[in-house]
Order: sequence, then structure tokens, then C-alpha cells
Amino acid sequence: MADDARGRAVFGARLGRLASGALALSLGCSASAPPPATPRPERESGGDHARAPDGRRGAAIYDRWWAALGIDFRPDNAASADVADGAGGPRGDGTLNGAGGKAMLNGGHDYRFKNLFGWDLRGADGVYGAQYLSKPHVLATDLLSVDWSRQEMADRFTRGGAGVPAFGQVLDSDQIADVVAFVFDVREGRLPRPDQIWELSPGTAGGYRLKSGANVERGRQLVGERCARCHGTDGRRFPIDDSHSLGSHTRQKAYEDWLKFIGGQPGTSMSSQLPEGQDGAAHAADILDILAALCDRTAFPAGEPSAGDAADGDVRCGAYLK
Repeated sequence: MADDARGRAVFGARLGRLASGALALSLGCSASAPPPATPRPERESGGDHARAPDGRRGAAIYDRWWAALGIDFRPDNAASADVADGAGGPRGDGTLNGAGGKAMLNGGHDYRFKNLFGWDLRGADGVYGAQYLSKPHVLATDLLSVDWSRQEMADRFTRGGAGVPAFGQVLDSDQIADVVAFVFDVREGRLPRPDQIWELSPGTAGGYRLKSGANVERGRQLVGERCARCHGTDGRRFPIDDSHSLGSHTRQKAYEDWLKFIGGQPGTSMSSQLPEGQDGAAHAADILDILAALCDRTAFPAGEPSAGDAADGDVRCGAYLK
């Protein structure tokens, strides 16, 4: 790990602040939610301080690692051609190195796992692929089906290669193990799979649609229990991305929101919203019920300011749209 990134990443430094209007998304933060991650001691060489990998923490790192871990990093601007103009990282300019040790300029991925592999972990086969949202920076690797062992995945994330930055320059082995645990927990059913909640929909707005079979009334109850405390009973207490209410965001970007239930919102007080004692299928049912309930535009209106909302007939909510 580079000197400027080796400074101990303090878990919770940014997770201890509730987001303001610029919050990217905060689905939940109920009183019963698990607490934010707390600082952990540095692993001592040869000692017994190793902890089990944490897939929920890994989901937050997968989303936006520097915010989840309190690391001072600002990606270089992808629009500034060949000039690296960010901050932090091994070179201090907001870049990470590739597998060969050369600076890897930002091609729009911002050095985020979720931009490289998509919100649904499926790479170019998923929602960021050419048939759906067509993101130019998404990689071909489908993390939900690639034939890598845990160690092979950890090695690839650490050393980089084939379009993956060498994350071992800024993340320690425990943190990379958390990301690997997240991937395998989703694959093996300990955490909810995206395809249990929504399905890909080529050529339509957003490239996805919610699965059928949700219990909308139960979803309304869960919104009250898990979301209303922070977002308000109608989801308009503060804007998300400066332009969405809770309802208008979930009606248009549910492919993002499923991940926030697992890992919380990096850089805020919102931690994982998955209760203990359930398997991935039960968590997926809860999430689908909540998202279906939030498809009610009257109960959960867009509010102001607004970046638009799902129109009548929008396939993303399907029959749940009201």
C-alpha cells in the first residue's frame, strides 16, 4: 500500500455523519438498523487478531471504498484527457496503478468496483452492459459466475490486471477479503441476489424491471419501520443526489438501491439495513416488498427539487406503479 494510503483507514470517520441533501442514497437508517462499522485494530503480524471477512462491509467498499473507509481520495477527472488531477492514491494524483505498475487513468470508472463490475456484479452481462445502460467502462467479467476461487479473486483485486486497478495499493488484505466475501455471499445465497429482486429488461428505461410477487402492503409496513425515521413518512425529508425523493429514486434506480440495503450508504451514518437471522432469499423478499411499495407515486411523491419520475406505463415498476 502506498505511503499516502497506508495511513490507517479509520472506519466510521465518514460513516458517523448523516448525509445532507447531496446524499447519494440512504434507504433506511432505522433505529433498529445495525450500527455503523467501528474502527478496528491493525492486524498484527503473527498474532491472533484476524477477523472473519464481512460481506456487508464489503458491499460498502464495493460501492465507494474511500467513503466507506474514510480514506482521503478524490479520483482524477475522467474528462481531463491525459492529465491526472485528483488527490490521494499511490501517486497522490487520484489514480491507481494497473498490474504493470503504471498509472491507470480514470476512464469513467472512478476506480470503483461497482463501476467496473456493475451494481449487479455481472459486468458487461449485467445492467451496465451494452443492451441495458451501456456504460463504456464496465468490464466483461461477471463476478457471479466467473470461475475464480476466493484466493484468485482476492489476488486479482490486490494486484490488478485486465482492466482492474491494483486495489492493494489502497486497501489492506482484510478490506479486500471483505469485498470477496460480499461477492461470494451474494453468489451462495447468504446475501440477496439482484436477480431475486429485479430482472434485466433490454431496450427499456433503466434496463431492468422489478420481479413480480411482491407483497405491497407488507412493503408499506417495512418502509415505515426501516425508512421513515430518516426519510420521513412520504420519503421527501431530504433530496437524494440533490434531485430525488426516496420514492422517485427507487422508481428509477432500483438496481442501485438493492446494494444500499446490504452495505448502507458509504460516508454516512446509514449502515446495512438487513436484519440478522435471515438468509439472502428472505432479505431479497423484504427488499422487493419495499421497492414495490415505493412505486406508489401518491404515497411517496417526487417532491422538490425533482429530476423527474417514472411516467405511466414505466416498466421499471411494472404493475406496482401507481
